[in-house]
Amino acid sequence: MRCCGTMAWQVLHIEADCAKVFFMHKHVMKLRILICALLFSACASLAGNLFRWVDSDGIVHYSDQPPPPSVKNVEEKKFGASVIEGSPSYALQQAVKNFPITLFASDCGAGCTRARELLDKRGVPFTEKDPIQPENADELKKIVGDLVVPVLVLGNTQPLRGFDESSWNNALNVAGYPSAPVPGAPAGGRTPRPQPSEAPAPTPATEPAY
Repeated sequence: MRCCGTMAWQVLHIEADCAKVFFMHKHVMKLRILICALLFSACASLAGNLFRWVDSDGIVHYSDQPPPPSVKNVEEKKFGASVIEGSPSYALQQAVKNFPITLFASDCGAGCTRARELLDKRGVPFTEKDPIQPENADELKKIVGDLVVPVLVLGNTQPLRGFDESSWNNALNVAGYPSAPVPGAPAGGRTPRPQPSEAPAPTPATEPAY
């Protein structure tokens, strides 16, 4: 009987310990939820203005509410609603990283003009190379096997010869480029074309625009 009583006491003691552990776990979970709620509230409160001023007793105050009108030398700081607001689009960054754009073009007329206008309209950054430069002419020959403009190169994908708005837009979409300029992103556009060298390459042929 004494042995059974001892075992029963041990069982009760173990159950009590389990109850304590369960209670502590439940308390910790509630505490975590409360902390998350406070952090979320604090982040939300940052979306606005923060005022700093010193009262007549020399005490520094920080508040999201304006100070009394009698207070002078008020410092005001503005915070955005999100730390990523206004930053370049992640999709645009990935597209530029994986499929950098190179436009081979010259003063070829409508085809080259419309090619530049399309890229500018979509706000995508690109590098323009004029095949009149010998080094650009050699590069273009390696890519398409001929001196022809305009040519759109998206990373290591198949280059597009001649301007066709539908085909170019489709290729840009597949590469992940936005269809319109991304707010807050660096302005797209071409890099300046270098001036012709003293020994220009042969004038490239012009592909018809569609």
